[in-house]
Order: sequence, then C-alpha cells, then structure tokens
Amino acid sequence: MKTIFSLINVVIAIAAGALVFLGYVFPDLLGDMRAILLQWAIILAAFALLVGILNLMQAHWRKVTTKQPKAVYSLVVLASLVATLLVTALSGPAGKWSLWIYNNLQVPIEISLLAVLAIVLAYAAARLMRRRMTWYTGMFLVTVLLVLLSTAPLYLIGEVSLLNSLHSLIVDILAVAGARGLLLGVALGTIAAGLRVLMGADRPYGG
Repeated sequence: MKTIFSLINVVIAIAAGALVFLGYVFPDLLGDMRAILLQWAIILAAFALLVGILNLMQAHWRKVTTKQPKAVYSLVVLASLVATLLVTALSGPAGKWSLWIYNNLQVPIEISLLAVLAIVLAYAAARLMRRRMTWYTGMFLVTVLLVLLSTAPLYLIGEVSLLNSLHSLIVDILAVAGARGLLLGVALGTIAAGLRVLMGADRPYGG
C-alpha cells in the first residue's frame, strides 16, 4: 500500500511540474492549466503558512504553561502575534494601525538588527585576523571598515569625498555584482533541484 501511494505521489508531482513547465513553453495551449495549478500552489502555501503559525503558537504556549526558562520571551511572542493578527483583521493590511505597527515597531527593530549585524561582522573580521591572517581576511576587514566609516559623517571631520567615492564603488558596483552572482547561483540551483524533482530523482513529497 505504501508503494502505491509513493507511486501516486511521484506521478502527481511529475505531472504537475511538467504541466507548469509546458504552460510557459506553450502559453496558448496550456496557459490556463498552468494558471490553475499555480493558484492551487498559492492556496497550499497559504495553508502551510497557517499551519506553521499554529505550530509556532503551540510551541511557545507549551513553554509558557510549563514555565520553562525564559518563558517570558515566548509570552511576548504570543502577545505580539495575537495583537498583530487582531489589528490587521480589524483595520486591514493597509489600515492606519497596521501601518503604525509596521512603521513604528517592525521597521525600527529590523534597522537595529542590521546595525548590530554590521558591528558583529566587524568584530568577527577582527577575530578572524587574530586566528588566521590572509589576503581575503584583510580585504574583508578593510571593506567593512570603509563601509562603516563612509556611511555617516565622521565626528569633527564631516564627510570625506574619498570615502564617499569608495562607498559608492563598493555598494553600487562590487556589492551589486556579488549579489547578482549569488542570485544567478540560487536560480541555477533552483532549476537543478526542480529538474531533479521533475524527473523523480529527488522525492521531497515522501515518495
């Protein structure tokens, strides 16, 4: 029985993937079928997100009820989640209070995390130089310091044109080129993984 269900899973996955792929190749013939399958995938993804949220709430609620260490953080997560859900449900995603939560709570927290990340990167680069000094390590540390120094005006000095030029070179050219390379790698990896699933070589659906 398990073998039959595994075979059915393989057939459904390969057929759905092939129809979506062919729908892009032959939009006039299979475009409608592709759109239907993509809508089904979006609905399934929404339900998966809902299940993930419920699982998150259950895990944190278990920590609160069993009085585990640092359960207060779980209580904060639950309270924030419930409050955000209620506000968004009542005022809508683009409502006044929903935007207030986003602009005054979420955005400042994300900015603070990015600021901490920059300091952690600089500290990690310094520790890495103490353990193993290479050209790549030195280049990484110099890049981090240049970006940090050129992000804001220096104390008692102000803006330095040379630092601004280096900042533009690093952020607008080198960083963008690296990000595009990463995106190309992710795209190629996604295509390879999709082809393996399409051919039945990988079976993440339990087949």
